[in-house]
Amino acid sequence: MPSTLETVLKTVGFIVLAALPLVILWFTLRRMSATARSSVKSGLRLDPPRRISGTSMTLVMVDGKEDREHYFFDTESFYLRRGPVPTAVPLSQITSVTRTSDVIYARYVWQVCFSRASGRKCVTFTNNLSLFNRDFLLFLEAVRKANPLATVDRANVIF
Repeated sequence: MPSTLETVLKTVGFIVLAALPLVILWFTLRRMSATARSSVKSGLRLDPPRRISGTSMTLVMVDGKEDREHYFFDTESFYLRRGPVPTAVPLSQITSVTRTSDVIYARYVWQVCFSRASGRKCVTFTNNLSLFNRDFLLFLEAVRKANPLATVDRANVIF
C-alpha cells in the first residue's frame, strides 16, 4: 500500500505536468508581445508593406471584376488595397483601432478609423494574427507610437 508521501508526490507531479503546457503558452505569448513592442520601439526596419488582414469576406468591384479587400502597413502608413493601387493613410491619422463584438471564422472583427480631409472613415477586417505571424501586433504598436492619442485595443492570439 502506497504511503501518504508517495500519494502526495504523485498528485503534485500530475498537477505540474498538467499545468506545464499552459505555462509554456503563457510565456510564449508574453515574449511574442514584448518582442513586437521592442522591435517597433527600437526602430527596426519592417519589410514594407506587411499584411495585417485575414482573407476578406467583402467583395468589391474593381474594373468590372470582383476583388477582395486587403490591408497592409509599414512604419509610416496603413494601406487599403482594393484593386491594383493601394490607398495610403499615414499612421498618425489613425484615431482608433478597436475590436468589435462580431466574430467571423472564430476571429474577431477589428475596426480601424482614421481622419481624412473628407471626414472620418472606418474600415473593418479580421486580422491574420497567429503564434507565428505577429504583424498585427506590430501594427498596433506602430499606431500607438505614431499617434499616442489614438484609442488602440490590446490583442492576443485568442482574439
